[in-house]
Amino acid sequence: MNEMKESKAMQEVRAWKAECDAEVAHLDVAHAVRKRLADSAKAAAQFGFRYEQTAHSQISVVAERKETYGKT
Repeated sequence: MNEMKESKAMQEVRAWKAECDAEVAHLDVAHAVRKRLADSAKAAAQFGFRYEQTAHSQISVVAERKETYGKT
């Protein structure tokens, strides 16, 4: 077992990640990705970044959630 104390910064990142996961937990993976893309575009515009939808911003394949990965 790792006996090193986890930094406050790492604890904050883990809490932030858990909050982000909970925000889209009720969505299927494709809708969760679409929500994240829409949220990213909104944030980019809010902070003055130009956002253009490209072929790369279209969803074609998404990975499974860790809870369902490998299960059939």
